[in-house]
Amino acid sequence: MDTLSPIPFVAGGFLLLLLSLQTTKKINDKSQLHNFDWKLLGGLIVLFLIGYFIYGFVLLGSMSSSTDLLVSWVLFGGGIFVFIVTRSSLRSLLQIEKFAKQEEHRALHDELTELPNRLLLHDRIAQAIFLAERQQALVAVLFMNLDRFKEVNEALGHTYGDFLLQEVSGRLKKLVRKSDTLARLAGDEFIVVFPCATIENTIHICHNIAEAIERPFCIEGNDIALGVSVGISIYPEHGLESEILLQRAAIAMNQAKRNDNIYAVYEQSHDTSTWDRLVLIGELRNALDENQLVLHYQPKISVKDGRICGAEALIRWRHPTKGFIQPDHFIPIAEQAGLMKSITEWVLTEALCQQAEWKKQNLALSVSVNLSVKNLQDFEFAETVDKLLRHWDTDPALLILEITETTMMVDPDRVKKVVGQLHSLGIKLSIDDYGTGYSSLSYLRKFPAAEIKIDKSFVMNMMRDEDNAVIVKSTIDLVHNIGRQVTAEGVEDQQTTEMLSRLGCDFIQGFHISKPKSPEEFLAWMKKQT
Repeated sequence: MDTLSPIPFVAGGFLLLLLSLQTTKKINDKSQLHNFDWKLLGGLIVLFLIGYFIYGFVLLGSMSSSTDLLVSWVLFGGGIFVFIVTRSSLRSLLQIEKFAKQEEHRALHDELTELPNRLLLHDRIAQAIFLAERQQALVAVLFMNLDRFKEVNEALGHTYGDFLLQEVSGRLKKLVRKSDTLARLAGDEFIVVFPCATIENTIHICHNIAEAIERPFCIEGNDIALGVSVGISIYPEHGLESEILLQRAAIAMNQAKRNDNIYAVYEQSHDTSTWDRLVLIGELRNALDENQLVLHYQPKISVKDGRICGAEALIRWRHPTKGFIQPDHFIPIAEQAGLMKSITEWVLTEALCQQAEWKKQNLALSVSVNLSVKNLQDFEFAETVDKLLRHWDTDPALLILEITETTMMVDPDRVKKVVGQLHSLGIKLSIDDYGTGYSSLSYLRKFPAAEIKIDKSFVMNMMRDEDNAVIVKSTIDLVHNIGRQVTAEGVEDQQTTEMLSRLGCDFIQGFHISKPKSPEEFLAWMKKQT
């Protein structure tokens, strides 16, 4: 025992308390709660330090005993205890602080892309507005929505869809400055905030964004093509608050998408247009329930013998205050609102019911019904058609389902499966608006369509435009060579009818034959013709 000196233990305890005091100060600086407790502990440590110093000074001036050694061990152990407690507390506090920062980051950022979310975006716009007020500058808010992303997401699945969004955000990050804010709201909606902007450089950025997004994205060795529509709102011209600026940028974006433009700058007239569309969607939902939709029928005749061989069912909306609304005005809205499944089922029901009525009068007429891309992406659609055919006891061969050429090329694999199911029911398929899309000849040969309908834009002008006449002739020859029949739409005069006859067209349809008619008018017209 005499060989050990208590001085090193007292000095070690003193040093540990000194380190603990420094740790306690850090805790006191960081902790927002219980500051008094940590300050009290710090004061006690100072008192202990004084006590340790005095005790060590006393030991230096006297002979140490076993009791002194025992006390020095206790003091050293106390130093260790205080050091461990304070260090552990600091580590816990730092860990809590780290978790708090992570949670704060999650609360303010999009988890998929790590971009600012709506909450942080509003704060950034407010900051940009505050700076613009001081500098008498503009702030541009760009609302971006990807074109064709929904189809890609449905075709490839959400995993690849998420990967695509990450790739898009990566390209956009390269286009913005450090002073700008790039954020993701939801889905395929991105926002860019440009402080101190001008209309000219904002439009320039829109073109850069479009160029970046339109470069193909490579997924599993396949090039995926996207587009983008951008809406622009400007502070202070279009709004003084973040929510208003975002809302009006979104309205401008929808306008750009409808007009198939890269960008659109907000105009007050867009508000009225958007409101009218929203009202129309609500009224269209009611129209289905209140029997405001009606079908008109346009006859299709054989060029060879002039025989009436069928009719195309064309939907009309009999609005209670606006009169008849043509499908061009409400079908695109119905597709965006997710109403096409219900509308197509209604059209099929009405058309097959009418066909059953004609059957009672010994009229075996085929009926053509137009399909939406939504129908061709619905694996349950064929089952629905089959149930309706059975319900009305209708020959499937007398039902013709028309598919636009553009629709065929949206998710071809999915379309092929649904078309295969419909074909197996014995239903005839027709490719509508041929010549306006991009289908290849090889795809056309494999597609089980019995009929190709030449788009009316070529037929209506073929007497005045030699190029259109050549296109019509080439199409008729091509379709016959692959064993299909040809129908020409948009026939409006006798000269066009005679020319189509010389070219070998099978069927014609248009105002020269008859305008679309109500079922009663159609039947009266039929009787008159015979």
